[in-house]
Amino acid sequence: MKNLILNEKELRKKMIDLDIKTINELATKAGVSKPTIYEYINGKSPLSAAFIRLCDYLSVNPRDILIETEITPTEE
Repeated sequence: MKNLILNEKELRKKMIDLDIKTINELATKAGVSKPTIYEYINGKSPLSAAFIRLCDYLSVNPRDILIETEITPTEE
C-alpha cells in the first residue's frame, strides 16, 4: 500500500528560498501550528486543510512537496 508524506528536503529548500530560518517562523507566517508541521516532517499524512494552507504560503503545488512511500502491513 502507498502513503503520501511530506518531502522534508523540498520543504527546507522552500524555507531557504523565502528566507525562513525556523519551523516556528514558518508556522507563524503560514498560519499552521508548529506541532502540525512537525507531524508532517515526522511522517504523518499531510492531507488536510492545514497542509493546503502551508503549500499556499510556500507557493508550491502540494504534489511537488509530497513523496510516495510504501506502508508495511504493521503500519496500517
